[in-house]
Formats: sequence, C-alpha cells, structure tokens
Amino acid sequence: MSGTPVASALVLGVLLGGSAPGTVHAEQPPLAPLIGAFVGRAEQVDEAGNREQRDIDVVIAPYEREGLRITWTNVTLVNGRRDVPGVKRRSDEILLVPAPDRSFYLAGVGYDPFHARPEPDPMRGDPLRWGSVAGGSIDVYSFVILDDGRYELQIFERRPTEDGMTLEFDRILDGEVVRRLTGHAVRAE
Repeated sequence: MSGTPVASALVLGVLLGGSAPGTVHAEQPPLAPLIGAFVGRAEQVDEAGNREQRDIDVVIAPYEREGLRITWTNVTLVNGRRDVPGVKRRSDEILLVPAPDRSFYLAGVGYDPFHARPEPDPMRGDPLRWGSVAGGSIDVYSFVILDDGRYELQIFERRPTEDGMTLEFDRILDGEVVRRLTGHAVRAE
C-alpha cells in the first residue's frame, strides 16, 4: 500500500470496521503500525547451529473488507552478498479473512476467475493456515500433517517497533524447533 502512515491507518480503520471518514477516533487501529512495506535483515539458525543471513521484504495491506494480505520475499545471502551465484529467493503470500464468529483469521483463497480452487485438505498434505492479531502484532500459523503421520508447525510473528517491526519464525517438527529465524525490518518509503 502506498501513501503515508496516517493515510494507511485511516484506510485500515475503515476496512477493519471503523467508521466513515470524518469521524474522529481517540485511538489508532491496532494494526496501523504494521500496515505498509518493510525491508530488513534476518538470521536463520537451524538445529545443527548453521547460520544464514537473509534480506527480507514484507508488505502488509488491507484485503477485502476486514482482512489482511501479507506478502514477503526472503533472499538467502551467500557470504553476506546477494549478487553472487548460489543466492536463493523465495516469495509467498497469505490472505487472512476473519473466521466466522471467532476472534482469529483464516487463510483465504485469492480470487481467480479462470480457476476453481478446492478448499485445502490437511489429510492430503495441504497446510492449514490461520492468523491472530493481539496487541498490534500479527501471528501466522501453518500446520501440516506429513506423509508419515508426523506434523510440522510454522509460526511467524510480526511485532511493531518504533521504526518498523521485529520478525520471528519457528519451524517445529513433531514438537522440536528445527529452524529459527529472527530479524528486524524498517518501514520502506
């Protein structure tokens, strides 16, 4: 979403159930600090203690009437550089829509007029994804039942800071953390 943080907060307030423009609110919508584009750096540590540096790019925007669209790109660096062979780039997106009669969000399916998408089926290995919002933070969860009956849970936490956000990611395999990523991103202009 382009524009100033104040404009982004106003749009978010209206989209997340606030009142029409012109109405004065005493407090800012709780997610306003996380709406926008952010760039930064993170470090991943796996279960063996191996470390990788990543450049990160996150965009959080309103989606439909009351939802959120979160897109992110990670670039795994080689010796601290992204302009050499061996660099890996991964992008993903999640659409979060309010769960009916609940206080959390479910992963939505994007609109595609040319393709009917079936609902995710966790028993076929499709991830079950959802999100929660508390205290101005966004947590996204992804749960998968593996072919051998074990499970994988991924948790991605985004917390506002004075100049941007902190990021924490855990990949948990059968209750054991096998990968952790921590980082910080600042608001991009």
